Amino acid sequence: MIRLILILICAILITIVTAFLFPFTRLVGLFNRYKRDIICLKFVQTALRITKFLAGAKVEYVGLENLPKKGEPVVYISNHRGFMDIIATYPVLPDRTGFVAKKEMEHWPLISWWMDSVYCLFLDRKNSREGIKAILQGVEYIEQGISMWIFPEGTRSKVEGEMLPFKHGSFKLAVKPGVPIIPVVINGSGLLFDDHIPIIKSGPVRIEFLEPIPTKDLTTEEKEALPDRVHELIASHVKDCTNGLPPM
Repeated sequence: MIRLILILICAILITIVTAFLFPFTRLVGLFNRYKRDIICLKFVQTALRITKFLAGAKVEYVGLENLPKKGEPVVYISNHRGFMDIIATYPVLPDRTGFVAKKEMEHWPLISWWMDSVYCLFLDRKNSREGIKAILQGVEYIEQGISMWIFPEGTRSKVEGEMLPFKHGSFKLAVKPGVPIIPVVINGSGLLFDDHIPIIKSGPVRIEFLEPIPTKDLTTEEKEALPDRVHELIASHVKDCTNGLPPM
């Protein structure tokens, strides 16, 4: 419970900083949009890095050499276990990256402001037409040099060590603009918070960035097989971490 209280105090401080910094970023954006984007990115990464520390997440990063260089957009495809997934991964991303989040988060005060500032998209899973619009907006961001991160399961898996099926439409984010996919494996994150809300427990989390998968010039058959291919690859690395992270 102490960790939760510390994070709530941190959230209050972030709110105070936001009152001054957020209007400043809007002003900067009038003259230099990229500089505004970087200020927002660094602030969000710093806030999540502090949250990760207060939550007691001991994160091990594997495959950081597979992250793209700045200015080279990719689509990150990951399994999804809980709220800690974004907190653990976003601080190490090298360039502007937007997450595809559930529509409900669009109405969260403060958080949604910063999410919108770093190009996050709010996906209505109950409205296929709106979902297509969100994906197409993501494609536009990618064509502007902004990476995107999506959880194709569509929701968090509630069973440790298991994954839900991937929604194939998610892969249009990468296939349409022809950018690489970086498969990401997250192990242990659900054990810190989601499995016993509202208690936050410290523990190990492993984030693996696997080798990029090119999507440019794929045949029709390869495009159709891509979601299952990536699902199988990530699933082969997802482990039951109830008794701690298994050795690499």
